[in-house]
Amino acid sequence: MNPTRKKIHGQIFLWCCLAFALFLPIYGKLVPVFILLLVLNWLIEGRFMKIPLIFREKPRLHVFSFAAFYLIYIVGMFYSANTGFGFFDLEVKLALFVFPLVFATLEKEDVNPKMFSAIFFAFIAGCFISSLILFFIAIKDYVRDGDPVVFYYTHFSRFIHTSYLSMYFNLAIAFIGYTLIRKDLEFSPGKRIFLLFLFFLFSLEVFLLSSKAGIFSLVIVIILVVVYFMMVHRKIGQGFLILLLAGMVFYACFRFLPVTSGRFQSTEKVLSQKEGTDNDKMEGNNERMVVWKAAVKVILKNPVLGVGTGDVKDELMAEYQRENKQVALSMHLNSHDQYLQTWIATGLAGFLILVLMLVLPAWQALRKRDFLYFTFLIVFAFNMLVESMLEVQAGVVYYAFFNALLFYQMIGQPLSNKIAKT
Repeated sequence: MNPTRKKIHGQIFLWCCLAFALFLPIYGKLVPVFILLLVLNWLIEGRFMKIPLIFREKPRLHVFSFAAFYLIYIVGMFYSANTGFGFFDLEVKLALFVFPLVFATLEKEDVNPKMFSAIFFAFIAGCFISSLILFFIAIKDYVRDGDPVVFYYTHFSRFIHTSYLSMYFNLAIAFIGYTLIRKDLEFSPGKRIFLLFLFFLFSLEVFLLSSKAGIFSLVIVIILVVVYFMMVHRKIGQGFLILLLAGMVFYACFRFLPVTSGRFQSTEKVLSQKEGTDNDKMEGNNERMVVWKAAVKVILKNPVLGVGTGDVKDELMAEYQRENKQVALSMHLNSHDQYLQTWIATGLAGFLILVLMLVLPAWQALRKRDFLYFTFLIVFAFNMLVESMLEVQAGVVYYAFFNALLFYQMIGQPLSNKIAKT
């Protein structure tokens, strides 16, 4: 290919990635547009001609192997009665096939460390802009109504579900933390102070969003960042001091943010209940207990093959009806657990693929000391315990893009310890 043309296509690819990362936390409805442009650029450039290389070169095959999760859902269509919902589900999950395919046809120079950092800083910029928008709307509403509830939970995040936005902020927090700790990167005092400001701002917003999974994920992120700090700088005492200070800050947040602490107290009450939930007063915690029990019952009836890609919702609705769970039925709730949701749809094979595409890369990330990718996987795996993350665009495109990007960047590193080099 003509070098000039190749350079142009490379720039378009980068711009699409930057735009994707920037707008994901701000306005997710624009994200499919950037994915479409990225695919069109891929087709016009002729990258599809490299598809045969995927099956001849192991690194490419490893990247593309993540598409197996999407392919198992295609298989599930062959024994689905509700093909309408099945095709809709395949459309929602399409990014799980597109990004592994696109990244599997790239060359090493297509995503160099500088471009990788630029994409993540675009993501951080998007998170910051999203923060400003959220605070502007909340302050405006508070001035008008005088009700502090506008700074919490769904009142605070009206455009993106709190669980997903918290997950975005946690990834930004992890990237900032690992970036500031690394010895091989230098920042001016001003940039370092600004990044620290963003670190604490995003952490505060996770508390304000009041997503229980988001706050637990923040605990995981902070612990992993501090462990990385102790490994890089060999300052064990300082690391434990930081954890102690973080614990005190967390306690203060729970003490002075009543809405956030109240959501955790309601969880404790639900977990202490021995009887079933009240359908007339079902909230988030009760809701999950109901749908989890129903999901397990559906799985026990179809443990090997599942019910098929298109019949998941129908089978869950039927189970809610049998159990007389009218609120869950009226809200058309999914299983609120991606592992259960996948097992219901695609059976044991789909469940095992989902687990393996988290466990195997996480193990490789540990071997290569890629703490950012490891943190991404651990946090996403945890969030899938309480949300069907791969059933909506906000979760699908986030995982598909950043998993492909982080995995592609990781396999380009030697197996030697990155920390030993710093």
